Amino acid sequence: MKTRNLLLIALLTASMVLTACQQKPAGNVPVDPVAAVKIIADKQKEVTTEHVDLALTFSIQATGLATDPSNPSASSATAFLKDFKANVTVGGDVDSAKSNFNLTGSADIGALTALLAQGANKLTFDLIKVGDTMYSRTGTAAWNSTPTGANPSTTASTSVTSTQAMAQLAEVIKNAAKAEKLADENIGGTNTYHYKVTLDAVSLIDQLLAVAKADSTATPPDPAQVQQVKDLLKDSVIELDMWVGQDDLYVRQESLHINLNLKNIPNNPGATVLVDFLLKVNLSNLNKPVNIVAPQ
Repeated sequence: MKTRNLLLIALLTASMVLTACQQKPAGNVPVDPVAAVKIIADKQKEVTTEHVDLALTFSIQATGLATDPSNPSASSATAFLKDFKANVTVGGDVDSAKSNFNLTGSADIGALTALLAQGANKLTFDLIKVGDTMYSRTGTAAWNSTPTGANPSTTASTSVTSTQAMAQLAEVIKNAAKAEKLADENIGGTNTYHYKVTLDAVSLIDQLLAVAKADSTATPPDPAQVQQVKDLLKDSVIELDMWVGQDDLYVRQESLHINLNLKNIPNNPGATVLVDFLLKVNLSNLNKPVNIVAPQ
C-alpha cells in the first residue's frame, strides 16, 4: 500500500510540474495562441524594410456547370474554368515606411500565357513604385509610368477610415478564428515559433454582418442571400501559418491557404466548384537598407 501511495504521489507531482510548465509563456509570447498572434501582428508595425519572395498557386476545378448555347462567351468561360491552373512568383525589396517597392515576377496563367506573353511559356513583369509614381513593364517592353499620389484634401480622412477598418477587421478575425501553436522550426537560420490560424467561413460571415449591422447607414443584407452564401462556403477552409523569430517576433515566413468547396450553386443543381489558393511568402533582410529608385 505504501508503494502505491508513493507512486500516486509521484505521478501527481509530475503532473503538477508538467501543467505548470505548460502555463508558462513560450519566450516572449503568451501561452494563449490567439493572444500571441495578436501581439505578433502588432510587432510587424516595427518592420520598415524587407526582402520579399512569394509564390502563388491558384486552381479551379468546375464540374456540372450549365452552358448556354445562346451565349458563346459564357460557355467559353465555363470551359476555361473546368480545369484552370496558374502560378505566380514575385521577389524584391519593399520599403513600407515610404510605401516604395521594386518587384520582379513571372506568371503562368494557363492558356492565356502564350497570348499575353507573345508565345512565351511565362509572362514576366517588373513593378517599381517610387514616391507618387508607379512604373511597370511586361517582358522587355518599355516602362510605363502611372501617378499614384492621393488628393491631399482626402488623405487625413482616408487614413482615419483605414485605421477604423483595420481595427474592425482585427475584431472580426479574432471572433471568427482559432489559433494553435505548432512545433518550433528553423527558417533561414532563424529559430522561429510556428502558429496556425484557422478561420471558419460561416463564423466570418456572421462577424462581418455584425459589423455591418452596427452601421446605421448600411442597407441590411437579404437573409436569403446570406444563407445562400453560407451554404456555398460551409465546407471551405481558410488557414494562415506564420513562422516568427523567437527573439524579435518578426515574421520570417507565411503561408495562406484558401480552399473553397462550392456546392448548391444557384441555377446549377449538382454542380461543384473547387477553388484552391496557396500563397507562400519568405521574408528576409528585415529593417536593412534598401535602394529603390526609378528605372532609367
